[in-house]
This record gives sequence, C-alpha cells and structure tokens, in this order.
Amino acid sequence: MISIKSDSRILFLGDSITDIKFNRRFNHSLHGKNIYTLQLSSKLKKKSKDLKFFYRGIASNRTYHLYDRLTKDCINLKPDAVIMLIGVNDAWEHYVPEQYPPLKRPMQPHIDKIYRRLKTELDDVIIISLLPFMIDSVEEKLPFHKILDEYRDTLRKTALKNGAYVIDLKAEFNTAQKSIQPCKLAADGIYPTFLGHKVIADALLREIELI
Repeated sequence: MISIKSDSRILFLGDSITDIKFNRRFNHSLHGKNIYTLQLSSKLKKKSKDLKFFYRGIASNRTYHLYDRLTKDCINLKPDAVIMLIGVNDAWEHYVPEQYPPLKRPMQPHIDKIYRRLKTELDDVIIISLLPFMIDSVEEKLPFHKILDEYRDTLRKTALKNGAYVIDLKAEFNTAQKSIQPCKLAADGIYPTFLGHKVIADALLREIELI
C-alpha cells in the first residue's frame, strides 16, 4: 500500500490523458471527460476533506515538456504526493518519426532530471509513476506496443531506482480487456473512455491508503 497523509497536497502531472480541458473539449469523440484524476480525487475527498488536489496535465506533452514546466507546475506547488503519467508521446514520436521533426530531446535524461529535482527540492515527496499504455481497440496500432514497451521499461527502471511507486497501467488494461471490449475502454486505443479512466482510478484506489 501507498500511505498518504489525509491532509496531503496531491498533484497529477502528465499529458493529454491527464489534461481535464482536453478531454472535456473532445468528449464527443473520446467519451471520457470524467477522467481518472477527477474520479480519484472525488472518491478520496469522501474519505478526507482536508486533501488538496492540483491538476497539471497538458496535451501533447513529451517528457522534456514536463521537465521544462516542473518549477511552475510542480515544485512551486509543494505537493506531498506526485502522480505522474508521461511517456506515450515520446514513444509515439519514435514510432512515426516521419510526422515529427528529428527528436533532439530524448526521454531518458529528462526523466532522470525530473526525479532528481523532485527528490532534492521536495522533502519526503511520494512519487507514483503510472506506466503508459495502449488499449487493443485499433488493430492498425498494435505494432506500437513494441516501441511503447521500450519506453515503459525505461520509465519503470528509473522510477524504481529513485524509490518511486510504480503502477503498470498496461497490466491493468490487459486484465480489464478480459471482461470489457477494448473499444469500450478507448475508441482510438490511446485516450480512455469513462470506463477506461475508471480502470486507472480504481488501480490507484487499490494502492492508496490515507493515514
């Protein structure tokens, strides 16, 4: 279990999957405006009204974008716990390089710097790394798993090396897909529906213990 104090400041940090405005704007196609951050915070608030939540997901972010905004969107907020979901855009850029300019800022050094700053500038911060995922609802995208797994492995190893907790969302969705059709979890394979976001929120709820 991940023990978090009942008066903690909890920060959600990530890309479009964590971006509330993005998911509301495209709800007509994504069907997922009540994203995992809102589902989780609503349920945790019922257990403790003293919790404070901050939402800093920005669509299209790569790891280096997150690093560039870390002072403003993380360090200055002084969170007690950081829930971070990043990496799928880094992997996608590698998967379809013809759609993007040459990659000049790779993931590895920036994720290393993010952890170094979190550990040195935030006292006793709890870090939860959510490993990125793809849901098997679009057959043409299935080859992306191979590239994404390479990035997931880097993120897992870096998180564990830095004492972070790791929740493997691919494993969570693999389990969910045994009883729920993939298209009901994410129509495009990347952006979760309400049900898909619920899988993420429930995975976090099972691991978080308020003290």
